[in-house]
Amino acid sequence: MKTLREILWNRHRSVEPKLDRMWVKTLAPSLRGEETPAGANPLIAFGWTLWRELVWPSRKIWAGLACAWVVILTLNMVSSEPTTRVASKVEPRSRDEMQALTEQRRMLAQLLDLQAETSRTRKSRPPGPRSDRAAGISAV
Repeated sequence: MKTLREILWNRHRSVEPKLDRMWVKTLAPSLRGEETPAGANPLIAFGWTLWRELVWPSRKIWAGLACAWVVILTLNMVSSEPTTRVASKVEPRSRDEMQALTEQRRMLAQLLDLQAETSRTRKSRPPGPRSDRAAGISAV
């Protein structure tokens, strides 16, 4: 006695080649991630794969994030105060101030030259041998 499955299989066996063609043409590429045509731009294929893998499964989450950003940007624009430019008024320096600055710079240059000369003339002496130091320290 034949089972129901065998009866249906024998009845629809003639449709099997058509189903195989449909599988190869439409369903198999979608399962393997080959939904874009073979000659398509790789950038488009990458974009489509990225869309299908990252965005489409969690589209409700992405829509919620987009709405949150729209609300944040709207509140930011509504609550921001207009900026006003305040130009600081810089007055030119008087002649006395300029002379004082020139004098300070001259004195600083003299001090730096003086310190440079003292550091150049004073040489650090390396310590002598240990035997000399020990003789001076020891007491009898």
